[in-house]
Amino acid sequence: MLKKNYLILLLLIGAYQLLCSRAEAYPNFIGHGYNSCITCHYNPFGNGPINDYGRAFSATAVGGRGFYNDNKPEELISQESGFFFKQPENQHFRPQASYRGMLLKQNFGEVKEKTDYIHMQADLNMVVKYGENDKYIASATFGYAPVPRALQGTPAESSTKKYRAREHYVGYRPSSTWGFYAGLMDKTYGIRIVEHTSYSRMTPQLTMDDQSHGVILHFNTPVFEGGLNAFVGNLTQDAPLRMKGFAGTFEYTLLEKNRIGFSVMKEQNDFVEETAYAAHLRSGLDHGNSIIFEVGRVEKTPKLLESKKTEYYSIFQNHIRATRGIYLLNSIEYYKNIVDNSYRVRFGPSIQYFPMSKIELRVDLNNTRNYSQDSSVKDRWDLLAQIHLWL
Repeated sequence: MLKKNYLILLLLIGAYQLLCSRAEAYPNFIGHGYNSCITCHYNPFGNGPINDYGRAFSATAVGGRGFYNDNKPEELISQESGFFFKQPENQHFRPQASYRGMLLKQNFGEVKEKTDYIHMQADLNMVVKYGENDKYIASATFGYAPVPRALQGTPAESSTKKYRAREHYVGYRPSSTWGFYAGLMDKTYGIRIVEHTSYSRMTPQLTMDDQSHGVILHFNTPVFEGGLNAFVGNLTQDAPLRMKGFAGTFEYTLLEKNRIGFSVMKEQNDFVEETAYAAHLRSGLDHGNSIIFEVGRVEKTPKLLESKKTEYYSIFQNHIRATRGIYLLNSIEYYKNIVDNSYRVRFGPSIQYFPMSKIELRVDLNNTRNYSQDSSVKDRWDLLAQIHLWL
């Protein structure tokens, strides 16, 4: 049955590709020729603040020119990519700020349609760097943490912290080949896509609030990139809840702009043990277009019960560069729970617009289908409209 379901998913992916003239992956812009996240990010595996080169790339290659005079040179646009649209004057300090909000319409077009506006992110960050090629860095991010929807309207809402340290770490990079990082960071597993509600992030528990204190060893060459991560959980949590363990991700370069890789993670706290495996592909195509694909298996074993939960997930996503500043995305996701033999498929198109540096607008239309042997559930359509601003 499982093989049959994966065959159906692969056929869907193939049909979807035929409907799209070209494809691209948003997470790492591998289609623009950047195989490694460390080119643009202080964190070698992406997410978090971007460095000076990343800001210039965002302003002159990703962002559109719709709000600029046609005669304005790219060099000047690049210089204005710094904090508050200014060229950095101090070489050691890089303040940053970021806001992301979303208008969500659940059951879009139905009688039971529900509309919410969610403040997903409101962060302040400071990076301190020193040495040639940023040999020493320290990064700290503090921001707003929305109350989980499951706790809203309950007695637990008033005691839930609404602000938190999202990450803080120090890094030492003696050469371009390897570096060492320690602090509160995301775990090194899978492809770090921006959609934190994706099955590829929710199933292995790697969403926007699942950072852990630990150390990371990063190794990078034009052909091979890898990271090993040992962690002890988020120290702000109660000790019995902290997930302790290790994770690792490894990628190999094929034909310049193609990366194949695998990831593994094993962690546990006082209540559950979790083991996750994933294989992934990132492929850059011409003119900034690319695709990503990840498939994984997660085993969760409660320590207080004689039971075991096995879950499978996969995601295919493309990113089509229609023109400078405008990208078209198409996603197909799959999730299966072996315990009750149910599975879900979610798919839909998106449009992403960068009208200028520091502004991102995005609209997603998602269809979620649930399959179960015991019940039948109607398809659900959701409309998501996001705004992302950063300084």
